Amino acid sequence: MKLSQYKEKKNNKKLAFVIVAIIFLIGGIILDKTFASFKENKSFKVMEGNFIYEGSGDIIFAFYHGKESLTKMPGKENDDNLIFDKGECDKGASIQWSDELWAPTVMNLQESKTTCKLYFKKIYDPICNSAGDNSGACYLAKKGENDKINLIYDNTKDNNIRFVGATPDNYVKFNNETWRIIGVMDNIEDESGSIGSHIKIIRDSIGDYSFDSSGTNEWSKADIEVVLNDNFYNKKAGGTCYGYSGAKTCPKWEIIGLNDEARSMVSKVKWNTGTAPTASITTPQYMYEMEKTTNWPDYVGLIYTSDYGYATSGQNEEKRLECLTTNMRLWGSSPYNENCAQNSWLYGDYTKFTMTPYPRSSNVVFCVFAIGYISNDIGVVNELSIRPVVYLNSNVKIEEDTSENYGSKDNPYRLSV
Repeated sequence: MKLSQYKEKKNNKKLAFVIVAIIFLIGGIILDKTFASFKENKSFKVMEGNFIYEGSGDIIFAFYHGKESLTKMPGKENDDNLIFDKGECDKGASIQWSDELWAPTVMNLQESKTTCKLYFKKIYDPICNSAGDNSGACYLAKKGENDKINLIYDNTKDNNIRFVGATPDNYVKFNNETWRIIGVMDNIEDESGSIGSHIKIIRDSIGDYSFDSSGTNEWSKADIEVVLNDNFYNKKAGGTCYGYSGAKTCPKWEIIGLNDEARSMVSKVKWNTGTAPTASITTPQYMYEMEKTTNWPDYVGLIYTSDYGYATSGQNEEKRLECLTTNMRLWGSSPYNENCAQNSWLYGDYTKFTMTPYPRSSNVVFCVFAIGYISNDIGVVNELSIRPVVYLNSNVKIEEDTSENYGSKDNPYRLSV
């Protein structure tokens, strides 16, 4: 009886071994077929994208929106409006992505079982992650997801969102006055060294004054820098303002200067005070990068040349893109005046200083002329319109309002902290 049980157990073990061996053999054949298939097919479908790889071996894919795992790769036109963010692979492989093909290319694929992660994001995610989901910056970024007419991402490396067009609803109540929102600027460094997203707003003119009476175009040494960051910012009576003929009466700072509530909303940031090495290229795209070459910390500044350029909507998307690659010195003449200048809400009314210095002369800054072009024809000692500009703190909120005309001149955005 005991011998019989022993033989039975032994036979069971042999049978189990044979079954396991068969399973491994079948699995090996399937696995080999799988690897062969991957090696033979240099292009094949992965979810909704044409996947191309260089090398050999199989790949394991994972898809994410932020930290959230996705069950499949989003299609080019997806309900969540996700766009590609970044890709990463292990074992020395790397990802190259094509928005046009909506497909990744895996480079340097050398080993099997390589894992690649593709990350997708909402276009407004960087701004909301930086400023906070309840911030005014995030409010406008999300609004821009659906409003493709008034709010447009500028496609710079910072991907700021800007109000564009001749008459956008970008009015905001600030300092008991109506200002206008230039947009939400990302990757702005404040005085503490923190990098974040900030709403940038502009006031109407406080009058015509010189940029500097001694003839310098360096913002940190200019008279107007002191006037705006001392008297205007602190609502401080007195001070010295200048015109073409010398000292002139300043505005009544106790009336138009920033009150306590307004000051609590303003961030001291590093303003871009650089310029192009040559005046022959003055496209909005080029000037945007050149302005960032130097900076100066302040509460109040003026517009950049690029702010003016990026405010245009063009007559259509094709014309807008053409405007962004056209020298703004030409914007005063046809067809650029009609296409570019007249479709920028910062156009017209009066000639105004920017804070962007002219590279060929130390006593000139670029100006936006009333007829639409930027130029260096007027020296800093002359009198031009001064329109103060500030960046709001990241924690400043825009109050909710479901009115269709919210943000209009009659119903401007309302701020809170």
